[in-house]
Amino acid sequence: MEGMETLLENALGGRGHFAFPGVLLLRGPDALPFLQGQATRDLRGLSGPAGALFLNHRGQIEEAATVFPHPEGFLLAPWGALAGLRARLERYLVFDQVELLELPLYRLLHADGREEVAESGEGAYPEALYPLYTLLKGLPLLSDIRGELPQSVGLLHLVDYGKGCYVGQEIMARTEGRETHHRLVGLRALGKEGEVPCDLHWGGRRVGTAKRLQETPFGPLGLGVVRKEVPFGAELEGGGGRFRLEPLPFEEASWSGRRSSA
Repeated sequence: MEGMETLLENALGGRGHFAFPGVLLLRGPDALPFLQGQATRDLRGLSGPAGALFLNHRGQIEEAATVFPHPEGFLLAPWGALAGLRARLERYLVFDQVELLELPLYRLLHADGREEVAESGEGAYPEALYPLYTLLKGLPLLSDIRGELPQSVGLLHLVDYGKGCYVGQEIMARTEGRETHHRLVGLRALGKEGEVPCDLHWGGRRVGTAKRLQETPFGPLGLGVVRKEVPFGAELEGGGGRFRLEPLPFEEASWSGRRSSA
């Protein structure tokens, strides 16, 4: 664990990178119009990597990926499983002249936020470190946000309004400018951890959902989607446990190697 803590400190300090195998090449005469009709981002004139969401007809997140421009079309590096993203896209392929090819490439995510596609993942942090890193930084995994509206999990910046029709666009247009009732928050387990995912209750009423909980050098921490009227510092119940609501990123994201006293 001590070696992992050193790696975690380096990653939180913006050093090093993570590597995720498997990239999709989307190419063909209809590559641009097809992807425009699927992703939340406007991909016309794309000159560098851009995060994009893939919604269902209710505006809820199904998949997410980083999209890279490519001479033949686009490279899509999934934030979840490659098979999941491919299945999502193939579900909407009808008469489109589009080809999906799986390439043995890697999405490199640098701890300072940069992204690139590479032929090798050599030198990357161990895969097991990534969930812990994202948790402390307040960066949700795809499993944390699937089924949620982009604005409820702080990902509205990945939605380009006015780009034209795409799956889920009608719902996003209806909610543009409206107040968001939920937000992504941190959860600190108090005593008994409880089983997650679970509903969260405050003052006897349901106010949200705990999405993830895991052991860290600072005790069990997690992520949840909770109504905005619940203040930070409030104690919530769920899954047989109690949790304190905290803002993201966790204060431990600026960890200097010392354990939290909390």
